Amino acid sequence: MFINDKEILQFLHKRRIVALLIFTVLSSLLASCSVVDVHKSAPLSSSQRWIVLPFQNYSQSPRAGEQVEEMVATLFRIRGIPNIEMYSVQDEDKGGWLDFNDRKRQEKALLLAIKHSASYAVTGSVDEWQYKLGVGSEPVVGLTIRVIEIPSGAVVWSASGAQSGWSTGSLSGTAQQLLRELISNIEIKKS
Repeated sequence: MFINDKEILQFLHKRRIVALLIFTVLSSLLASCSVVDVHKSAPLSSSQRWIVLPFQNYSQSPRAGEQVEEMVATLFRIRGIPNIEMYSVQDEDKGGWLDFNDRKRQEKALLLAIKHSASYAVTGSVDEWQYKLGVGSEPVVGLTIRVIEIPSGAVVWSASGAQSGWSTGSLSGTAQQLLRELISNIEIKKS
């Protein structure tokens, strides 16, 4: 049985295609990765009053913190916390300098949460919120979340993570996946 040059070339061509396919699949799996760190705590009560405070936006995307706040409130409700409210900007702060200072907004919101007898405050920061430039323009998100026990002022749970998505994925979808993973690590006791 003799093998001619044409059969050898076809065999090598098939091997290259298979190797390229394997390389592409492995590269894609690595392209959509995440890093998550969680500080575990004692279970937190679902029956207490919770409030979502402003998130500090360290990214270059305007209003990224507000987008995360909305997602966080929804995901905590899904986790079984019905008494979670959003901090709303007071009339005297609308259109003022407070709108541009996330730390001041966060401090003022915490004072309001204390005044309204909330038990837990959820806050954090948006560290990265962008599409990475390149061949695929993958969405990239970096977030930190903290739960503060209002009476003591102590951080009772915290988590931080970063995730990149597929080039066909959306930024908000990637953020929601990361937030879901972070929030799934919090222990909530039903009361």
